[in-house]
Amino acid sequence: GAALDYPKGGLGEVVKALVNGVEQPTRSGGDKGVVLRSKVNLRHHVESIDTTEDGTRVVGLTARRSGGKIVKVKATEGVICNAPMWSLRKLIKNEKALNILSGGSDDVTVKKQSGSVAAQSWIIDSEVDPRTGRGSVIRPSRQQQSNEERTLIADNLLAKCDEAEMTGSFLHLHVALDAKDLDLDSLEPHYTVMDRGLEGDDRIINGLPDGPCGELNMIAVSNPCVLDRTLAPEGYVIVHAYGAGNEPYDIWKSKTNDDETPTLTSARTDGEEDIDSRDSGDRYQSSTYNALKDARGEALWRAIESIIPDARERTVLAMLGSPLTHERYLRRPNGSYGAAFEDCLKDGSTPIPNLMLAGDGVFPGIGIPAVALSGASAANGMVKVIEQWRCLDELKSQKLIT
Repeated sequence: GAALDYPKGGLGEVVKALVNGVEQPTRSGGDKGVVLRSKVNLRHHVESIDTTEDGTRVVGLTARRSGGKIVKVKATEGVICNAPMWSLRKLIKNEKALNILSGGSDDVTVKKQSGSVAAQSWIIDSEVDPRTGRGSVIRPSRQQQSNEERTLIADNLLAKCDEAEMTGSFLHLHVALDAKDLDLDSLEPHYTVMDRGLEGDDRIINGLPDGPCGELNMIAVSNPCVLDRTLAPEGYVIVHAYGAGNEPYDIWKSKTNDDETPTLTSARTDGEEDIDSRDSGDRYQSSTYNALKDARGEALWRAIESIIPDARERTVLAMLGSPLTHERYLRRPNGSYGAAFEDCLKDGSTPIPNLMLAGDGVFPGIGIPAVALSGASAANGMVKVIEQWRCLDELKSQKLIT
């Protein structure tokens, strides 16, 4: 049987553990060596990965702090990049480095011949109003590339990153409920709700039927307060409903205003500089966008109400995130969940020796455990074996491992 693990104290505890893994002090050069401390820096947007003039090595990063100040970060060993794989090209400004990452091929020719456009996992029926029901279907598996196509991009890392298939996005509904007279002990911590049943509906789109993984059909409902009552103030519970990777992005990028012309804004109300819309999409302020969120969110509400029938009456706070939310605040191209597994890079190595890749575009793929593993693999690739042994000895001395 499968099982889902919930971190005690909430997802923030996982983040804290990962940060602690980076920031805990280590000693270089044995017992009498120098104590090294790393740091996780927030609100530092990476503008570029900087290289030597000939592009053969990375030397650091150019970052922009909140407020607009540009800072240079020097790399002593190298750079591990966990940005979405589709963002790698725009982070490298040196044409010679780009040429190296493209295998020394004529990248312009490769892009023209192969397309170098990320495939989408969903086919949209443009005739269907997304506020009225399902209007998309999962794209069938792509045909195997020909020998000529495989040869064309075999050594072209940039082309592999550019063309990797993007899985769908998310629709999230977070609600805080008044738990008065709610019997939590009778509830489960997690549910999977099929909004249209295992077979889906009978609508055929582009010759393809619906199914269990169809658009907003399989809804996950997390009810973690059953396991940890400290996650919400006494007398309340939090519930999270979401469609994992089954919300198409394309239905959100058009018709988001009453006159079908998006109104964009970069205003922030929290005192911080706005996230650069060049890199993370634009926020739409329109009545139509809110109406679309309300309509699309109905499937999530139905899932919660199948468990707690009077959930809307109990709601004291509800927040719904769309694919545009993912794109803007998580810097996910098209709000994507991540790369399709068959398009994941087999490892994080690159033609530039001290540039390593990690994240959900690198094997083993999507998910916190998988991404953490790819990060550990990239880090190991940067460190000599003797240094890895010293690090393990240090962790043992601190009784962090046995």
